[in-house]
Amino acid sequence: MGSNYLRLSLVIFFITSFISCVIKDESNLYGTYVADYDIAKEKLILNKNGTFIQEVMLKVTSKVDTTKGAWVYDPNTRYVKFTNNYMQVLNGFKQLNPEYSKNLTSASFPVNSFWGNIMIEFAEGVFYEKAQ
Repeated sequence: MGSNYLRLSLVIFFITSFISCVIKDESNLYGTYVADYDIAKEKLILNKNGTFIQEVMLKVTSKVDTTKGAWVYDPNTRYVKFTNNYMQVLNGFKQLNPEYSKNLTSASFPVNSFWGNIMIEFAEGVFYEKAQ
């Protein structure tokens, strides 16, 4: 009896944890996100009107580049799409894309929420994390 109760409790815990990870309302995404990784430090602001501001500071040179564009969120896929002017700083090998500030692009990234902390994964294991 005790082990069944423990199993049921664990199942309920994991189900509620999973459900809390799904962001259904776009308004939860509005705000400032930061990413700090080997090559750069980034700030990303998602505005209520569907626009974004992205600021990238390269750590080696302290050079700062800024861009503005548009974004949309699809709650069914849980992806945020930057429809234009996104700076893709890292290439597919998590190395610096030297043309990141000149070759502005569109991009889509998964959005996750763990224990109330919203994150956007823009490279494998590299995240924008919502500032609290």
